[in-house]
Amino acid sequence: METTIVKIEGNKIQAVVDNDVKEYELESWVKPDFVKLGSAELTIKDDKVAFVSMKKAEKPAEKSTEKPGSKPKEKTGKWEDDMVTFEDLLTKAHKLKVPFSIKTEMLAIDLEKKYALFKARIDVVGKDGTAIFTGHGDATSENVTGEFIKPHFIRLAETRAIVRALRWYTNNATCTEEEK
Repeated sequence: METTIVKIEGNKIQAVVDNDVKEYELESWVKPDFVKLGSAELTIKDDKVAFVSMKKAEKPAEKSTEKPGSKPKEKTGKWEDDMVTFEDLLTKAHKLKVPFSIKTEMLAIDLEKKYALFKARIDVVGKDGTAIFTGHGDATSENVTGEFIKPHFIRLAETRAIVRALRWYTNNATCTEEEK
């Protein structure tokens, strides 16, 4: 039967059946860890839950932001799913059709400890004057993931600074892949 599970306590659940809340015990083979609150399909035998199938909550259809021919991102339910890329930020900045320039400055570097710190500045020239957006980016052996990119910590620190400044300029609060 289709129902909504409203309470889980040990090996007992409460579910809405015919507008009433009824309590059922789970059979020993039904693992309470796999039972969640929300919409579910239950199989009841001898007043016990013999099988539970949780229904996924349907989300409203999202507008695709994928480029034609690109592989869609797989959603995992983690915060990383909502990250933006450097390429997307730069494209958005160019679509604003306002002249801008990006300047970077190395503030610190330690080749032995593999540490770099950069500052990026975006100057946006508009009819009302120049707006300046600044971001800082660092890279260390602790915050650079992937063995492939670790030797390139200097470039990564500079890229991180640029994406921070681009995020300010494009009014984007989403973390970028380069910042993780």
